[in-house]
Amino acid sequence: MHKLSWNKITSEERIPQKASGNAGKYRSEIESDYHRIIRSASFRRLQDKTQVFPLDHSDFVRTRLTHSLEVSSIAKLIGKQVCMQVLEQQRAPAEDAPDSLKVIEILNCAGLLHDIGNPPFGHFGESAIRNWFEKNLSHLDYKGKPLMAWLDEQQAADLLYYEGNAQALRIITKLHRLTGRSGMHLTSGVMDTIIKYPVNSLEKTAEDKKEKKQRSLLRKKVGYYQSETKQFLEIKQNTGTMGCRNPLCFILEAADDLAYTFADLEDGYKKGLYSYEQLLDVIEAAQDERGAALLRQGLEEGRQLKKTSEKGFDPYQHAVFTWLTKKQLFSISGVSDAFLKHYDDIMNGVFEQELIAVSREGVLIGELKKFAFERVYNDAAILKLELMGNEIITFLLDRFMDALLPYDSGLKMSEIQEKYIDLLSGNYLNTYQYTAQGKEEGERLYLRLLLGADFVAGMTDSYAIRLYQELKGI
Repeated sequence: MHKLSWNKITSEERIPQKASGNAGKYRSEIESDYHRIIRSASFRRLQDKTQVFPLDHSDFVRTRLTHSLEVSSIAKLIGKQVCMQVLEQQRAPAEDAPDSLKVIEILNCAGLLHDIGNPPFGHFGESAIRNWFEKNLSHLDYKGKPLMAWLDEQQAADLLYYEGNAQALRIITKLHRLTGRSGMHLTSGVMDTIIKYPVNSLEKTAEDKKEKKQRSLLRKKVGYYQSETKQFLEIKQNTGTMGCRNPLCFILEAADDLAYTFADLEDGYKKGLYSYEQLLDVIEAAQDERGAALLRQGLEEGRQLKKTSEKGFDPYQHAVFTWLTKKQLFSISGVSDAFLKHYDDIMNGVFEQELIAVSREGVLIGELKKFAFERVYNDAAILKLELMGNEIITFLLDRFMDALLPYDSGLKMSEIQEKYIDLLSGNYLNTYQYTAQGKEEGERLYLRLLLGADFVAGMTDSYAIRLYQELKGI
């Protein structure tokens, strides 16, 4: 008997639990989640948030929205393959067999949600927010003491290790206002699937003190802030995954890696950042003979097609894009097989590796990631735009945090500071007022600092640039 149960990890319980009414006759609870997600402003904003290439004018290049759709599609396919094999091999007892439709629906929703906490300008936006807190918590004063002196250890660590994954949980459980104060009010199974790191900032800090070889992958980053501790514990209680990952999260993680690895290489080739020959070198270095043969076969097909194709047909691009598509499908099957191979450890909550790393395509995917980092992510144009994003985020945090420090503190605010408060999201301010009621001054300050990060992190790339230009008078 495994520690984790398929019935529990796909829990449809909401927090707080409410009767679904007549709607439950026509759609499942998780289908209801799907409609809540796609109708949310937070999800729509992903269409104007950077995946890799900030502010790109080409319709070809991915955004966070198109990336999330691709992750959702891949996760569903892996989930379907896993469920079919678990059922065929009778790996779970009949009373706790996976419901394939429910698993697929959960992974569909989780794929759409997994990047919803990311700030503008890609992952570099997270670094910019962390850098702001690292620079200012010890230097800015509040009522005669540094900000750090007002915060407890976990509150300070939450800010210093600001993380998009934890921000995603904050958005879906609190910041997004559907009808009440429970965020999107999603099912526990969906919410648990996006909790990639089931630890708080203190647990992450303790893990960092260990030798690198002894550190757990699951404690690499912050999964939830102190402000969402109650919601985190209730989710884990409902799914029965206290102290470990939801098994479906391993599938989501693999889908995310496969989506961005192959998509970023496709986008990078389209932008001329590497050549067919360079990709072939990477494949051969990974000792993937079948993969190398597949790429060469694609080039030969492309040359044959060029004879009958319109002017401008590129056989090398045909070879690269065909290879990326086929290899991604091979990798999906490899991930499904890896899940089954490590099924007992996963369902007992003791598996702590990436499914891709232990799959048959693991070595190749690792080499492709290194190649993408060298040839795509370090492109000068991307680096310049990331630095621009850092300047914008730093400026906005400077201005809005200056207004938020005296807000709701009894201190006198300047007219300028009051105007900055007026620019903040009304929903976010209402959430702050509700959660800050009855709290001591240090915790209210912590919640205001989170509020400033909430507002900036929720911006799209274009809105952040436009607001920066307007406030600077550019």
